[in-house]
Parts: sequence; structure tokens; C-alpha cells
Amino acid sequence: MKKLLLIIAVILILVSIKETQASVNFINSEPLDSVMSVPAPQFSLKDMSGKVVSLAEYRGKVVVLDFWATWCVPCRNSFPAMQMTMNKYQNDKNVIFLFIDTREKSPNYQSLIGQFLSDNHYDFYVLLDEKGADGIQNKVYKTYQIPGIPTKFVIDGKGIIRFKNIGFDMNKTNEQVVEELAGQIEIAKTTE
Repeated sequence: MKKLLLIIAVILILVSIKETQASVNFINSEPLDSVMSVPAPQFSLKDMSGKVVSLAEYRGKVVVLDFWATWCVPCRNSFPAMQMTMNKYQNDKNVIFLFIDTREKSPNYQSLIGQFLSDNHYDFYVLLDEKGADGIQNKVYKTYQIPGIPTKFVIDGKGIIRFKNIGFDMNKTNEQVVEELAGQIEIAKTTE
């Protein structure tokens, strides 16, 4: 029965992805939502308090990575649904949300992040991308080969990227976004 439900969930997500691809423009010829099965690049980044956090620390858990920036309007538009999704999983210790702030343009971006989170009552666990070889705060962003932000990845307990979601569809309600992301999380929880 559990396998049947998983198959049905996968089919529903794939149908939803196809509908999204048909109705929304592509970014760099990639679909907005992709089902994947590739190892997640490892990283270690500092959080807002300076503590170093490694993706490897969360092995065995489903990890949702959300790449964003304070200046990114679609990122900010996606945050109510992200907070709702976090609230849905707040008692599930096997699901972790990491918000990787990247590509900031202001030298005081850390204070902007803190103020933004406080003003909007978001309790996101923010990690700060490092500067790459080009001097831009985009090291992990480039490692993940992201075409733009916001981009979200759902990584299973074995460290395999199962879903990649690029952009934010303003035609969907927050509840629809939560339902889709929760479906992806549930599938990632069942991968063996």
C-alpha cells in the first residue's frame, strides 16, 4: 500500500511539473521544476552567528536548500509559503531547511538579512554563501550550477538531490506551493 501511495504521489508531482513547464517560461532552457537523482555537492558555510555548518551534518535527513538574496523580489514572494512549509514540518526532526543567502550586492548584507527576517517574522536558518574566485558571494551558488534565484533543492537522507525548483510561480497560492514542496519532501523521505 505504501509503495502504491508513493507511485501515485510521484505521478501527481510529475503531472504538476509538466503543467508548470507548459505554462511558465524556461530559464536557461531548464524546466522550472526538475526531478533529479544526483549527489548534492558538499559545502561548509557560516550561519548568521559565525558557526560553521556542513551539509554532511544532516546526512540521514531530508534537507531543503533555498538559495536567495535580500534584493530578490521572487525570493521574498516565496517566503510566506516557505515559512508555512517549515511550520508544517516543525515537529519532524528528519526534515531540515537551510536558507543560503547568496549574490548579495550590499556590503552590509548581514544586517539587511537580520532586519528582513525580524521585520517579517521569519525564523529561517540562514547560511551565508562565500565569495567565489570572481570576488562575488556565489561560491556554493556556482557549485550547484544555479541559473538564478530563488532556487530550491530537496535532498534525501543519502545526500542525493531529488528535486530542483527554479523561480517562483506567482499564479500559485501559498497553499499550492506548500503542497507541492511537501509532496517532494515526502518522496525524498521514502527513497532508500
